[in-house]
Amino acid sequence: HFGKGAILEKPYKQLTGPEQMAIGDGTTILEGFRLAVYGQSSTDEPVISIGIDCYIGFGFTALADSSARIEIGDKVLIASNVLVANENHGNDPIVSDSYMDQPLTGKDVSIGDGCWLEQVCILPGVSIGKRSIVGAGSVVTKSIPEYSIAVGNPAKVIKKWDFDKNCWGDSA
Repeated sequence: HFGKGAILEKPYKQLTGPEQMAIGDGTTILEGFRLAVYGQSSTDEPVISIGIDCYIGFGFTALADSSARIEIGDKVLIASNVLVANENHGNDPIVSDSYMDQPLTGKDVSIGDGCWLEQVCILPGVSIGKRSIVGAGSVVTKSIPEYSIAVGNPAKVIKKWDFDKNCWGDSA
């Protein structure tokens, strides 16, 4: 599915398995992107799903094993050079001469509505709650609750939105 008014800027680096992707209305993905689904899903659900009115910067990469999903919500802002991966190669050093030859495994990744990601790496099995911010250079290895700011490698929550005070407060 390719939504009304959606833009995929060329040139891109890779577009593999587009029939297993859904890109929402009004979403823009700037040039230099990689969108790849490896394998064939056993369902009709999209493996990579990007919501409506998202803005995704230069050099975005989404790598997906077809056994799991990458779901990006609506109105998500993704700055340049962000990697989202639901897949990883096997890592048994005895099985073969190369990790590259080992089968992919997949774990779902979700990014909630209204999030902002700035030059980050999102690893398999992670969920980022709605309206959260992940700061530049962060590597997200564990899920982040909604209305949070997370930074670092590995990313840790440093602030949460305080609805009573209507401002960002300490995470404690």
